[in-house]
Amino acid sequence: MGRPDPTVVSMHHRPYRDERDLALLLNWLSAHARTAYMHAGDLVWWLRKNMLVDPTKVLELFFRNESELQGFVFVDAGSWAVLQGAADLSAAEWDGMVACAAVKAAGELTVQPHEFDTPQVEALKRAGFTPTQNRMLRLEHTAEPSDLVAVPLPSGYRFADMAQGDVRAEARVELHQHVWPRSQVTAEAYRRLQAAPLYRPDLDVMVVTPSGELACYALGWYDPASRTGLMEPVGTHVNFRRQGLGRCLIREMTRRLVVLGGQKVTIGSYERNQAATRLYQSAGYSLNGFWMDFRREGTLDQG
Repeated sequence: MGRPDPTVVSMHHRPYRDERDLALLLNWLSAHARTAYMHAGDLVWWLRKNMLVDPTKVLELFFRNESELQGFVFVDAGSWAVLQGAADLSAAEWDGMVACAAVKAAGELTVQPHEFDTPQVEALKRAGFTPTQNRMLRLEHTAEPSDLVAVPLPSGYRFADMAQGDVRAEARVELHQHVWPRSQVTAEAYRRLQAAPLYRPDLDVMVVTPSGELACYALGWYDPASRTGLMEPVGTHVNFRRQGLGRCLIREMTRRLVVLGGQKVTIGSYERNQAATRLYQSAGYSLNGFWMDFRREGTLDQG
């Protein structure tokens, strides 16, 4: 069978319902890891990072034949969206997903496709979206034997993780809030995140100073079905930057993901954050394209 007729829309869609839909979406992302440009851990983080996101309002699931999931639309805060679709979607089906995102936004909308996701990019252009100067780098590391070597830290420093039970959840949240002052992560949201699918306390890793302070942290996500890893988010306290601790932490998280069976690990970083880019590259990560912001003013009719 060939590619669907680009003039025919054969999908239907509905809002997210419950945790069964989350399992469905995570399984779909695992199965489409080679083409979706998004890790299953991304979705968990976006949904659970604060108490403000309502999955029933931000997520729309697209199906063929009543039950065959073909992709989804995620519209966060009413103005920013990510679309993920199967590789064989027709042009008209992509147009339908773009229109759905615009209706959910009900105003100005920014969509962030990967530059290699040509069908989605073309659909956005047809709908009047134009690229901005804002791009996020997709940095990727392919597993190699050296990743299994223990990562040294300066004398007196140590790695800790939430599985060990010696770091208070409140301290972990405070570190995140310090690194990302605009973040809406709270202790309540963090507890909910810890109960989410794919969350592993042994991949919630920090560097602890000789005096017991938390210097930096990285939250890792591992998808065993696709054997891929992700780090999101990552941050270093301002008092401990430019000391090599972040690089050690990235390498340690990479090691843990590879030990679990990871073949590739991805990190995202906005192009304007050159310090973060240099950090990830120094830890063995290489550029593998960009996620690009496409923006459009106004609304679209779903039709």
